[in-house]
Amino acid sequence: MGCGFCEAALSNTVGTLVVDCVVKPVGRQLDYVRRFHDNVEKLREKKRELADARDRLLHKIEDAKNRLLLIENDVQNLQSRADETLSDMGTLEEEIQLNKRCLNWCPNWSWRYQLSKKAMKKIQDISELLDKFGQLGPVGYPAPSALPTIDFLCSKEFVFSKSSETAFYQIIEALKDDNINMIGLWGMGGVGKTTLAREVGSQAQKLKLFDKVVITVVSQKPNFEKIEDEIAQYIGFDMKNEQGRRSEQELWLRLKNEPRILIILDDIWESINLKEKIGIPIGDDHKGCKVLLTARRQQVCQAMDCQNLVQLGCLNDDEARTLFEKKAGLDDFSDDYIKIRANQIGKKCGGLPIAIVPLGSALKGKTHYEWQAAYRRLKDRRLTEIEDVNEENAYVCLEASFDYLKNMETKTCFLLCSLFPEDDKIYVENR
Repeated sequence: MGCGFCEAALSNTVGTLVVDCVVKPVGRQLDYVRRFHDNVEKLREKKRELADARDRLLHKIEDAKNRLLLIENDVQNLQSRADETLSDMGTLEEEIQLNKRCLNWCPNWSWRYQLSKKAMKKIQDISELLDKFGQLGPVGYPAPSALPTIDFLCSKEFVFSKSSETAFYQIIEALKDDNINMIGLWGMGGVGKTTLAREVGSQAQKLKLFDKVVITVVSQKPNFEKIEDEIAQYIGFDMKNEQGRRSEQELWLRLKNEPRILIILDDIWESINLKEKIGIPIGDDHKGCKVLLTARRQQVCQAMDCQNLVQLGCLNDDEARTLFEKKAGLDDFSDDYIKIRANQIGKKCGGLPIAIVPLGSALKGKTHYEWQAAYRRLKDRRLTEIEDVNEENAYVCLEASFDYLKNMETKTCFLLCSLFPEDDKIYVENR
């Protein structure tokens, strides 16, 4: 009886082993053949999901690059794996289609088994990839070296005049005053407010008055989202997130984290509520944040409650003549006739650097006849009905400098640029 019991137990054990080691694995292998069509359909569905996820990621990467962000390594690796997997899918689908055509004539179950097994493995790989897509964080980050600096925007040929030097030191002293948080620099168009404001920002940072200096152009028709984006870029903040666009309040909170920051708002035409429209904290909201704005009219600075108003005047006659001669390439040894004409033409520029610099450069190396022709043109021409023209002669000088552009292609390019809105960015690669 004992032997019978042992034989029965041994038989059951062997039977179980046979089922576990032979029958079940064989059943799983047969499933690959039986479920061939189901596996192929599941694979195609997973492929579509992966392609959609990859395309969404590409859109995010493109958006990040447009905002000058660097792409995270894991994001690049995931994109590469997705591209490679989708490429492999093309080869596998070709094999599946070939198998279907052949099975109509001579079924090859071994081939079908192999393809079904490959499909299941690929489904598993794609599922793991899709999980990684779901766990993905931000695709990009700001590169410190790529952040704009005020030095990058400064004119390398900035030269002080009596008026600009006086204005410069007035602004620097105001920036040092803890009781002043809004400074207004005003003066007629073309007098050099933007150049001076950038120089102030650069020097203020070198003097360690501020940790960061931000500059953005407001213009006559402000684009507040663009202004916010430019300010955010200087401080390494992204105005966009997964839910859409961040609010002015979020930028306001982020700026409050900057211990000492100077924000330069260039070319303001009318009063703006900086907190509501842009998200700039000043005064009691943030003692470490100061604003320097530039405007053509003193009334704009007053309307924005600037505690310190600084006027920038035109160049005096001696300064204008010196700058004009420098741009025209004249010196003590230059022809007396040309120097006389240079003095006459320089006076027509009204002491405005924006007129002196281009016209002086345009006349560099010209003959007696060309200098005489330029003077006659400026003497006889008049411009009327131009908005905000305080010095008519300055605009006549600008027109003359356009006439002296070397060829029609350059003139056409200039005219094309004039069709864009004021202070708009023109991307050459899109033209």
